Amino acid sequence: MNATEVRNRRFVLWIVLAAVVVLAGAGVVAWQVWPSEDSDVAVPARVCDDALPGADVAALLPKEGKQFSQWHTGVLNPEHPYSRKAPGTCKVYGGGKAVRIEHSLYAKADYTMKDVARDAGAAGATRITLGAAEGFHKGDTTSLFADCSSEQGKAVVEVDVTYQKTADRAVVQRMASLAADTLRLEARKLWDCDGADSLPDGTPRVG
Repeated sequence: MNATEVRNRRFVLWIVLAAVVVLAGAGVVAWQVWPSEDSDVAVPARVCDDALPGADVAALLPKEGKQFSQWHTGVLNPEHPYSRKAPGTCKVYGGGKAVRIEHSLYAKADYTMKDVARDAGAAGATRITLGAAEGFHKGDTTSLFADCSSEQGKAVVEVDVTYQKTADRAVVQRMASLAADTLRLEARKLWDCDGADSLPDGTPRVG
């Protein structure tokens, strides 16, 4: 191999090395700029059509992971002028977890508070109370009920919060708090239940 060929090979080698360095640098920059999957979930101050405090949801969802998102159907915020008396469902996502919140009404005594008390005492259920409201946690769902009798007859309003199957008392307490906030809002503002104003503020008792 003559001197010219040696110089040419060295030149090509330097070009290859320079290209590798440039590509490696570009890769580092792209990695730094590319959004991380483990970013803050960032739950907003109000969720579910601005009906519920985001703090209740943030207490259940992971702090980091996939970004927060939500959807709802029916009525969640009875204070909006377009709201009509109708059940509502909201689902929130963040950090790879999801929470489902829904409320409905049992009319014409199809399901009574006596039935609630019976189911709260069943095997595998954890009783939850909030003043005259009562409910239970079982499996992956916390349910809370209040008497909603009115001039239209006997009825029971129900709120279900579904998260994940758990027996962790702290997690159940957070689910119950979210259910309580939803129950107070819907019983007082949407369904106009007799005695709904007497539902106490604060967190429910679990167990």
